[in-house]
Amino acid sequence: MKALIFNGSQDTESFRTSRRIAEFYANQFIKANIEVKQVHLSDYNIPIFHAGLMENVTQDILNFVNAFRDADVMIWLSPLYHGSMTGAMKNAIDWLELTAQDKPAYLTGKIIGYTCWSAGNQAMQGIQTMDNVAKALRAWSLPYSIPISNSDLYVNNELADVYKKKMEMLTALLIESKIQ
Repeated sequence: MKALIFNGSQDTESFRTSRRIAEFYANQFIKANIEVKQVHLSDYNIPIFHAGLMENVTQDILNFVNAFRDADVMIWLSPLYHGSMTGAMKNAIDWLELTAQDKPAYLTGKIIGYTCWSAGNQAMQGIQTMDNVAKALRAWSLPYSIPISNSDLYVNNELADVYKKKMEMLTALLIESKIQ
Protein backbone atom coordinates (compact mmCIF):
# COMPACT_ATOMS: atom_id res chain seq x y z
CA MET A 1 0.00 0.00 0.00
CA LYS A 2 1.15 3.53 -0.78
CA ALA A 3 -0.13 6.65 0.96
CA LEU A 4 -0.04 10.24 -0.23
CA ILE A 5 -0.32 13.30 1.95
CA PHE A 6 -1.38 16.24 -0.21
CA ASN A 7 -0.75 19.59 1.45
CA GLY A 8 -2.69 22.36 -0.30
CA SER A 9 -0.91 25.15 1.54
CA GLN A 10 1.96 27.16 0.10
CA ASP A 11 3.78 27.17 3.46
CA THR A 12 7.44 26.23 3.27
CA GLU A 13 8.59 26.42 6.89
CA SER A 14 8.45 23.24 8.96
CA PHE A 15 6.88 25.03 11.95
CA ARG A 16 3.76 26.01 9.96
CA THR A 17 0.49 24.25 10.67
CA SER A 18 0.25 22.56 7.28
CA ARG A 19 3.74 21.07 7.54
CA ARG A 20 3.22 19.95 11.13
CA ILE A 21 -0.05 18.21 10.34
CA ALA A 22 1.44 16.58 7.23
CA GLU A 23 4.42 15.35 9.23
CA PHE A 24 2.15 13.93 11.95
CA TYR A 25 0.20 11.99 9.33
CA ALA A 26 3.41 10.80 7.63
CA ASN A 27 4.67 9.44 10.95
CA GLN A 28 1.42 7.51 11.46
CA PHE A 29 1.84 5.78 8.11
CA ILE A 30 5.53 5.10 8.78
CA LYS A 31 4.65 3.50 12.15
CA ALA A 32 2.29 1.18 10.26
CA ASN A 33 5.05 0.29 7.75
CA ILE A 34 3.16 2.04 4.95
CA GLU A 35 5.11 3.76 2.20
CA VAL A 36 4.21 7.44 2.31
CA LYS A 37 4.90 10.42 0.09
CA GLN A 38 4.28 14.01 1.08
CA VAL A 39 3.29 16.42 -1.68
CA HIS A 40 3.57 20.03 -0.57
CA LEU A 41 2.45 22.52 -3.22
CA SER A 42 5.28 24.85 -2.26
CA ASP A 43 7.74 22.18 -3.47
CA TYR A 44 6.31 22.25 -7.00
CA ASN A 45 6.10 24.88 -9.70
CA ILE A 46 2.57 24.25 -10.96
CA PRO A 47 1.36 26.80 -13.52
CA ILE A 48 -2.26 27.85 -13.89
CA PHE A 49 -4.13 24.99 -15.53
CA HIS A 50 -5.10 25.55 -19.13
CA ALA A 51 -6.38 22.67 -21.27
CA GLY A 52 -4.47 24.10 -24.24
CA LEU A 53 -1.17 23.61 -22.42
CA MET A 54 -1.57 19.86 -22.06
CA GLU A 55 1.15 19.14 -24.61
CA ASN A 56 3.69 21.33 -22.76
CA VAL A 57 3.63 19.55 -19.42
CA THR A 58 6.62 20.23 -17.18
CA GLN A 59 8.49 17.66 -15.10
CA ASP A 60 7.06 19.24 -11.93
CA ILE A 61 3.54 18.64 -13.20
CA LEU A 62 4.36 15.06 -14.17
CA ASN A 63 5.93 14.38 -10.77
CA PHE A 64 2.86 15.86 -9.08
CA VAL A 65 0.39 13.83 -11.15
CA ASN A 66 2.40 10.62 -10.79
CA ALA A 67 2.29 10.93 -7.00
CA PHE A 68 -1.51 10.65 -7.26
CA ARG A 69 -1.31 7.79 -9.74
CA ASP A 70 0.96 5.82 -7.40
CA ALA A 71 -1.06 6.28 -4.20
CA ASP A 72 -3.70 3.89 -2.90
CA VAL A 73 -4.91 6.13 -0.08
CA MET A 74 -4.56 9.87 0.41
CA ILE A 75 -4.99 12.59 2.95
CA TRP A 76 -5.79 16.01 1.56
CA LEU A 77 -5.23 18.93 3.90
CA SER A 78 -5.75 22.64 3.46
CA PRO A 79 -6.36 25.77 5.45
CA LEU A 80 -9.77 27.31 4.80
CA TYR A 81 -9.50 30.18 2.30
CA HIS A 82 -12.71 32.15 1.79
CA GLY A 83 -14.93 29.14 2.36
CA SER A 84 -12.89 26.64 0.37
CA MET A 85 -9.55 24.89 -0.07
CA THR A 86 -6.73 27.09 -1.32
CA GLY A 87 -6.90 28.24 -4.93
CA ALA A 88 -3.43 26.81 -5.54
CA MET A 89 -4.66 23.41 -4.37
CA LYS A 90 -7.66 23.45 -6.71
CA ASN A 91 -5.46 24.58 -9.61
CA ALA A 92 -2.99 21.75 -8.97
CA ILE A 93 -5.81 19.21 -8.79
CA ASP A 94 -7.02 20.43 -12.18
CA TRP A 95 -3.77 19.06 -13.64
CA LEU A 96 -5.06 15.58 -12.80
CA GLU A 97 -6.84 15.95 -16.12
CA LEU A 98 -3.67 14.30 -17.42
CA THR A 99 -5.02 11.06 -15.92
CA ALA A 100 -8.27 11.18 -17.92
CA GLN A 101 -7.08 8.46 -20.31
CA ASP A 102 -5.59 6.24 -17.61
CA LYS A 103 -7.20 2.86 -17.00
CA PRO A 104 -8.89 3.50 -14.61
CA ALA A 105 -9.25 7.24 -15.14
CA TYR A 106 -8.57 10.01 -12.64
CA LEU A 107 -8.65 8.86 -9.00
CA THR A 108 -10.89 5.83 -9.46
CA GLY A 109 -10.57 3.49 -6.48
CA LYS A 110 -8.44 5.86 -4.40
CA ILE A 111 -9.66 6.50 -0.85
CA ILE A 112 -9.21 9.99 0.57
CA GLY A 113 -9.46 11.47 4.06
CA TYR A 114 -9.64 15.23 4.64
CA THR A 115 -8.36 17.74 7.16
CA CYS A 116 -9.04 21.47 7.10
CA TRP A 117 -8.39 24.21 9.64
CA SER A 118 -9.73 27.71 10.06
CA ALA A 119 -9.75 30.63 12.45
CA GLY A 120 -13.42 30.00 13.18
CA ASN A 121 -15.68 27.01 13.03
CA GLN A 122 -16.10 26.88 9.25
CA ALA A 123 -13.39 24.31 8.40
CA MET A 124 -16.09 21.87 7.30
CA GLN A 125 -16.66 24.09 4.25
CA GLY A 126 -13.15 23.34 3.03
CA ILE A 127 -13.66 19.63 3.62
CA GLN A 128 -16.90 19.70 1.65
CA THR A 129 -15.14 21.40 -1.24
CA MET A 130 -12.29 18.88 -1.26
CA ASP A 131 -14.84 16.06 -1.03
CA ASN A 132 -16.81 17.41 -4.01
CA VAL A 133 -13.67 17.69 -6.15
CA ALA A 134 -12.41 14.22 -5.18
CA LYS A 135 -15.76 12.63 -5.98
CA ALA A 136 -15.82 14.40 -9.35
CA LEU A 137 -12.48 12.66 -9.97
CA ARG A 138 -14.09 9.30 -9.05
CA ALA A 139 -12.36 8.87 -5.69
CA TRP A 140 -13.96 7.41 -2.58
CA SER A 141 -14.14 9.69 0.42
CA LEU A 142 -13.55 8.34 3.88
CA PRO A 143 -16.73 9.05 5.88
CA TYR A 144 -14.60 10.59 8.62
CA SER A 145 -12.85 13.94 8.32
CA ILE A 146 -11.21 16.42 10.64
CA PRO A 147 -12.34 20.03 10.73
CA ILE A 148 -10.02 21.99 13.01
CA SER A 149 -10.46 25.30 14.80
CA ASN A 150 -7.17 27.15 15.12
CA SER A 151 -8.17 28.32 18.58
CA ASP A 152 -7.65 24.87 20.12
CA LEU A 153 -5.23 23.22 17.65
CA TYR A 154 -2.14 23.81 19.79
CA VAL A 155 -1.33 23.27 23.46
CA ASN A 156 2.10 24.55 24.51
CA ASN A 157 3.05 24.90 20.84
CA GLU A 158 2.33 21.21 20.16
CA LEU A 159 -0.62 19.72 18.31
CA ALA A 160 -3.39 19.19 20.86
CA ASP A 161 -3.96 15.60 21.95
CA VAL A 162 -7.60 15.74 20.87
CA TYR A 163 -6.53 16.41 17.27
CA LYS A 164 -3.69 13.89 17.40
CA LYS A 165 -6.21 11.21 18.38
CA LYS A 166 -8.51 12.22 15.54
CA MET A 167 -5.62 12.17 13.05
CA GLU A 168 -4.53 8.76 14.33
CA MET A 169 -8.08 7.50 13.78
CA LEU A 170 -8.25 8.93 10.25
CA THR A 171 -4.95 7.27 9.35
CA ALA A 172 -6.03 3.95 10.86
CA LEU A 173 -9.31 4.04 8.94
CA LEU A 174 -7.48 4.67 5.67
CA ILE A 175 -5.11 1.78 6.33
CA GLU A 176 -7.98 -0.55 7.25
CA SER A 177 -9.94 0.48 4.17
CA LYS A 178 -7.26 -0.94 1.87
CA ILE A 179 -6.40 -4.03 3.89
CA GLN A 180 -9.87 -5.51 3.63
